[in-house]
Amino acid sequence: MQSNRPDLDNLFHLCNLPTAPYHEQYVAAFVRHWASQPERRLLRVQADPWGNLYVRYRQGKSSRRTLFLEAHMDHPGFIVIGTRRDGTLNAAFLGGVKPSCFEDGRIILWRPDRRAAGLLTADGTPAGRWTVARVLAVKPQPGGKPLRCVLASPGEKVSPGTIGMWNLPDAAAVGNLLAARACDDVAGVAVGLAVLDRLIKQRSAANVTLLLTRAEEVGFIGAIAAAKSRRFHSPCSIIGIETSKTLPHARQGDGPIIRVGDRTTIFSPSLTRFIHQTAAGLADDEPGLHYQRQLMDGGTCDTTAFGALGFDSGAVCLALGNYHNMREHSTGTAAGIAPASKHIASETIDRRDFVGLVEMLTAVCRRFSQYRPADPTLRRRFLRQFSSAAPRLRLGL
Repeated sequence: MQSNRPDLDNLFHLCNLPTAPYHEQYVAAFVRHWASQPERRLLRVQADPWGNLYVRYRQGKSSRRTLFLEAHMDHPGFIVIGTRRDGTLNAAFLGGVKPSCFEDGRIILWRPDRRAAGLLTADGTPAGRWTVARVLAVKPQPGGKPLRCVLASPGEKVSPGTIGMWNLPDAAAVGNLLAARACDDVAGVAVGLAVLDRLIKQRSAANVTLLLTRAEEVGFIGAIAAAKSRRFHSPCSIIGIETSKTLPHARQGDGPIIRVGDRTTIFSPSLTRFIHQTAAGLADDEPGLHYQRQLMDGGTCDTTAFGALGFDSGAVCLALGNYHNMREHSTGTAAGIAPASKHIASETIDRRDFVGLVEMLTAVCRRFSQYRPADPTLRRRFLRQFSSAAPRLRLGL
């Protein structure tokens, strides 16, 4: 199982971009830039009225049923609301991080280059710079509303809508790990791009759309909007690509995870079984490929929203260290992973798991024409077993 350098380059690049719920414009711009390259002329990129992106690949005699691979473009982060009279900043924090984790928090604010022609430079890097700030106070709000924060003045004017993230290093390799200020879920975006690249290079017969949604961290808002937008090709199935909190039974380095469910629901049994069968066949052909099949109940993901709204949906994920940057004190600074404070550290994924997930999903896309929801194969198998064994049951009376 070989890693592909461009895939990893995209992974590192995406993990460095500024992003927060409702403010995913830099990730979206990178995806559009990536898809616009001549070698990807088979792709078609569209957006719905809510800013979700659809990157479609259709080639050859493929399945009538469209396979959607879905990942979200946001990560928990700060949004500046305004400047106070004393020069400090009012900000909202969007996403699930415990208020106790903000103590002594150091952050960075993204300052776009107003002279630039767009969000990105010609080589796809964001046009702007980071400015350092600090959390002075945090106040929980009733009814699950975003946390309100007071930030120290960075010493320069800051406009409302400015994105803030934890002051953590750019993405870096630490042994087999990737450590970054944001993996959840831009690493899932990178997986989706890598799968599309493989389908293009292999000229695979497939009908696949990569759906990139917004505002997952504040209640799956982009996914719900997509489900209501009628842009899904009927019939269709959806596989969510996530990073999910590492658990004792789901460890980094043990392979990508076929996610049978999350904290709230379990997913489509037939689609989960199809992914599992594909992974098992791939592992037989490639002994170096490892995978896991687990209930990842550390949180709830977009797949639950799609399932609740009536879609045939399953999920896969990468085990995530320091979930939402909340430092796991046993491993939070292991192997040189730098913290932003005693409670905040870089998120991590295992790069081998990333490569394995790309391989697994590419195989799923290539085989998807064979998939049937509510597959009767298992039922027929059990009935055959009964028919052949029924005489022995009678003899045993």
